[in-house]
Amino acid sequence: MKIRKFLAITLAALMVFALAACSGNGGGQQGGGEEGSEQGGGEEAAFTWNGQKEVWAILPTTGVPGLMMHADSMGWVMEQQGWTYVAKDAEGNPANQVTFVEDAIAAGNVGALMIAAMDTPMLEDVCNQARAAGIAVDFLGAAPDYEIAGYIATKYSITGMFAVQAAEDWVKQRVAEGGNVPTNADGKYEVAVDYYLDITDGIYRSNAIVGTLEESETLVCVSTTQSYGNSAQQDAYDNAQAVLAAHPDCRIFIAYEPDEAMGAASAIADYAAQKNLDLADFAVLPCYFEDPTFQQMYAEVVENHSANAIKGYSSYGATATEEQQNTYDPTGAKAYSPTGEKLAIILLGVCGEGGYTWNYGEAYFDDISATNVYGTQFSWKQGDVNPCEKYEVPNYLY
Repeated sequence: MKIRKFLAITLAALMVFALAACSGNGGGQQGGGEEGSEQGGGEEAAFTWNGQKEVWAILPTTGVPGLMMHADSMGWVMEQQGWTYVAKDAEGNPANQVTFVEDAIAAGNVGALMIAAMDTPMLEDVCNQARAAGIAVDFLGAAPDYEIAGYIATKYSITGMFAVQAAEDWVKQRVAEGGNVPTNADGKYEVAVDYYLDITDGIYRSNAIVGTLEESETLVCVSTTQSYGNSAQQDAYDNAQAVLAAHPDCRIFIAYEPDEAMGAASAIADYAAQKNLDLADFAVLPCYFEDPTFQQMYAEVVENHSANAIKGYSSYGATATEEQQNTYDPTGAKAYSPTGEKLAIILLGVCGEGGYTWNYGEAYFDDISATNVYGTQFSWKQGDVNPCEKYEVPNYLY
């Protein structure tokens, strides 16, 4: 069956952050220097806020629900402190993000910027200019080599490694219970990878996915494709169809994010129906979890492994508490993001607003986790050894 196009989840990170002591309505105080924080390098330079209470979220696109969840939650927290919130769409072009920062400086009424940075080196000069103009800047999903107010980043490489490890555990358990998962002539299970290489974090994650597969004793990568953006789900559907035609014994698919996973799962459902195969013998695992449709599919397959091809995922951070969600939107129509709240706290803190404090240049890295339908868990938190450091170089594989 053909599927409709879905927007891709966040380019930079559709990411969720575990907060230690933040209230859902942004009304409590939150200082810098908590466990899990990391100071920026060099001496702390002076920052003087310009007093303007308009904040812009400069995004790769405003058409991605997961990314907007973070940005809108940030904006809502700041609106509670009397700020005006505006979202800016760079339409996938990093040069447009530079232009928006220049526009904010020229406007004279902007006091803070949250940027889901597509190219951090390209933004360095304008971020320094914004700081000189009294504009606080923080980043979502990127760790710059220069100092800004703060940033929230994710070790995307580990999400890729964990997705593969969760798949490896899945196939061992599926075969042990009598599942029909074929191997190739070398006795390995075939894996198709759908990745994204247009941003640094995407390269790191893709490096880790393919690199972990290369080191696996039981899995082998037989295909790599790319699908991302507004047509990601349909592209992933088409890619999975092509993989199954070329590699009919392939049963495991590692997807970049939920849209790609759902596209692949839809193609697999069609293929399995045509070939009279059990969907319990297929596994699709993305490197992100924050999509309501995907979450519903996963909940269904946990109860019945033949319900669909989704069999696990990796992700980062924590979801909102019930109290946070109810304060933000009790209907649940709009999901609340603790990551967005933390982004607001960074900006409000360096501006001395709302009773918040923040050490200029401080950073946070998300906790990372993964699981599969058998309940096997993988986890990493800041302070642990980074098992994917070797993949966090531009030319490891790609």
